[in-house]
Order: sequence, then structure tokens, then C-alpha cells
Amino acid sequence: MKLQHFTQCSIGPRVGKYHLLVCGTTPCMIRGSRDIEDALLKHLGVKRNEVTSDGLFSVGEMECMGCCVNAPMIAVADYTKGSDGYTYNYYEDLTPKRVVELVEMLRRGETPPRGTQNPERKNCGPAGGMTTLLGEPKPPPCRDLDAC
Repeated sequence: MKLQHFTQCSIGPRVGKYHLLVCGTTPCMIRGSRDIEDALLKHLGVKRNEVTSDGLFSVGEMECMGCCVNAPMIAVADYTKGSDGYTYNYYEDLTPKRVVELVEMLRRGETPPRGTQNPERKNCGPAGGMTTLLGEPKPPPCRDLDAC
């Protein structure tokens, strides 16, 4: 009996140059990650884990990316420099419209801004800016009762 040799590529899932990974954890699901995934699949005309005919995009799922405060989010595994030089970029506070815009930016060879996609947020701060701790806090009261 002759054994056939398989490379990892021949048995593993094939992904696009940009593998779009939608967070599937509860906070992202509550905040609309399934709508994000549906928008991606519809726009690209593929099912989950299929590759677009141009080889650029595939859509998968990744569990918790650790940015629940900015849910929903995706990670984009960028394989345009090959599998040895890939990078991950995270895009947060997404809407179905914004995720399609990000895809089109990638298609044009542009680099979308990473992180929050909500213009009212700075990093993981609250939308609209800080509402507390706007200045230097008052020092604690004297705790040494003999000295006060």
C-alpha cells in the first residue's frame, strides 16, 4: 500500500490574502457581530471559510480578541507578504456599513485605520469623551488620627 504525502496547504483550509475573522464571543454577538459577518459574506459573495474568486478575501471566526469594550470587532490576518510575514490588525466598534468600507479600502490597496471605527471614541475610552477624572484627584484625607 502506497501512502500519499499531503502538505499542510493541501489538507488545511485555504484562506484569502486578507482573512477576515469576526469575533464570535458573547459581547460581540450581543453588539451585532452576526450582522457584521452577514454584511461581509453578502458583499463578498462567499460563505464562511470560502475564498473570493480573486483570492483576496475569506471570512472566518475567531474567539475573543480581548476588546469587548469596543464590540463588535474583527481581526484581519494580512497574508499579502506571504505566510511568514503575515500581520493581524484589529478593527473595533464596527457597523455593517463600515466593515464593507474597510473591505473596499483593502481591495484598493489602502491601509484602513486600525482600532476603533467610532469617531466619537479615543481608543477604548467612552463615546463622547471622558466624563469623570477630568483633573487631578483630591488627595486622600489624613488617615493618621494622631497627626490630624
